[in-house]
Amino acid sequence: MMAAVPDAQVGTSRTGKRGFLPRLESLRGIAAVSVVGYHITSLFTDTSVTGMAPVVMFFVLSGFVLARSLQNDPNPLRFFRHRVFRLLPAAAATVLLLTLLHYTLGFYVGYLTSFDPLNVLLNALMIRSDINGVMWSMTVECFATPVILLSVWICQRFGPRPLMVSIAVLFGLSFWGAYVHLLGGVASLAPLYAFVAGVLLQMQGEPTAERLRKVAAWVLAIAAVALLCFCGSQKQNALIIALETLSSSLIVLLVAFRSSIGLFAVLDLRPVRFYGRISYSFYLLHPIGMALAVRLLDAKGLPVLLAISVTTIAAVAVTTPMAWLSWRFVEKPFVAVGRRLNAKQPSPAGPSEPGQQQLLSLARTSGKDLE
Repeated sequence: MMAAVPDAQVGTSRTGKRGFLPRLESLRGIAAVSVVGYHITSLFTDTSVTGMAPVVMFFVLSGFVLARSLQNDPNPLRFFRHRVFRLLPAAAATVLLLTLLHYTLGFYVGYLTSFDPLNVLLNALMIRSDINGVMWSMTVECFATPVILLSVWICQRFGPRPLMVSIAVLFGLSFWGAYVHLLGGVASLAPLYAFVAGVLLQMQGEPTAERLRKVAAWVLAIAAVALLCFCGSQKQNALIIALETLSSSLIVLLVAFRSSIGLFAVLDLRPVRFYGRISYSFYLLHPIGMALAVRLLDAKGLPVLLAISVTTIAAVAVTTPMAWLSWRFVEKPFVAVGRRLNAKQPSPAGPSEPGQQQLLSLARTSGKDLE
């Protein structure tokens, strides 16, 4: 049974504030779970599947949602403080868990690296990502945070053209190895412009989406999903990442501003909404779930497709309770602390009527989980 689309899906309250879009959170959940499938596939085949496509989707979503948040509250101090409390605690907890598992059981994910205190600290702060390799994307996300803030400011003052130029410039740089590997390790700046694309979608995308006829919107939605799946199965290079950014942008645009498209009704299902809520912790912890599933099942003797399917299901099943615990006891409490700190610093341009204050408080509370 599908849940009804909440009124917040419309996106703008009577106060002019941009509300929570629950389908975007669900989309993040699907992307997080699909990463497991991509990574498991690479274990049983000789393909170069890396799971970059869902990560590009994460980046577009982050640019979109954070631009939306900044339109509601442009205060940069509150913005950065919220990002710290949103991203750092769960990432640090995952690194500390892996450190504990290594010292007690000799367990590690990916390849064996240094677990000396300094390296553990750098990983916990998301400066390095060699203890939990998938956290390279969090290193890039931290790097992108001021880029998002600057992009919103530029677009509000000078319009969308500078953002289009910056996307083109960053796309050109994605062919240059020195730029791509600037952050070191496995972190890649090649898809950095995906964040800017997300900002541009939020700032300028709604009129474009509304002008699309119903048939055209359906065709674009199907084509974008097919293109993203195709690109995810290809060897990642600058052109493929550009196509992933394009397809992800189309999907985000249509999910956000054309909620009537029936193709996206799956995003209202309760299990999908659940994985959307825990998606950040799920992404951080899924390498542990994968490693345990591979060791417990030993499915290499099965046909490839069956081995991939069984191991993926097992990895998701093992990761889910860990992710829920992290979301419930790490993410939520620290996000709440960040909100309380931000609440102590009132916005200089905040509404004066009590009713408006209540509406704004509700919109901020419901929307922060996705940011």
